[in-house]
Amino acid sequence: MSRILDMKNIMELRFATDRYVRHGRLADEEFDHIFRLCDALWLHSGDPKHPHAELTKGKCSNGFVDVLRVLRHTFLCEMMARLLIYKLPGNNDIDPDWVIGSDHAGAALSHSVALQLKAMHDFTEKGPDQTQVWKRFEIQPDESVLQVEELITTTGTLQAVREGISRGNHHPVKFFPAILTLVHRSDITEFEGSPILYVRHYDIQTWDPKDCPLCAQGSKSIKPKQNWAELTRR
Repeated sequence: MSRILDMKNIMELRFATDRYVRHGRLADEEFDHIFRLCDALWLHSGDPKHPHAELTKGKCSNGFVDVLRVLRHTFLCEMMARLLIYKLPGNNDIDPDWVIGSDHAGAALSHSVALQLKAMHDFTEKGPDQTQVWKRFEIQPDESVLQVEELITTTGTLQAVREGISRGNHHPVKFFPAILTLVHRSDITEFEGSPILYVRHYDIQTWDPKDCPLCAQGSKSIKPKQNWAELTRR
């Protein structure tokens, strides 16, 4: 097994990750280990004696991924961007003019992708009613835009970003025929005819509390960020 799985803390990762992504490959268990070292991943064991996650909007879940806890470490953000670029077909010849992410967590990852592709970069900003707003730059008709997100659970943010970019430009915008996301939590694999390419997929489910099978079995629901130690304790 890779040495990544033997690493006990983020500092060890800091000095050893480059060698593992030279060919754009990272095993799922290695990816998971990195996220767990960053307190960014929890998956329920299935044992009703263990608590489960109460999400921000009150729903229950058997998993929790906080990608920004990983991306705040710039060396890991760069590493994850490299892994994403390798997912693009013909990645050595990819030449988008813009790489654009969403506010907030998508901005860090999209910047790292843009840096490595030598593309221009910016991100949309949150507007009212879950909209995303593009207002700082004009994208020219002959320039292509690659959309990058840190996590996709639905295509709501993708749609909001695309609509915001389109509203914020005087000409039709040419979007690159692929979407990149680091973590994929959806059963949707295409967006407006373009494939959604990802590094890691998780089959994580969410329920209203009244329909939650874990609640029905006696598992306690707790907020992950405030109770991380209890959630991850075995």
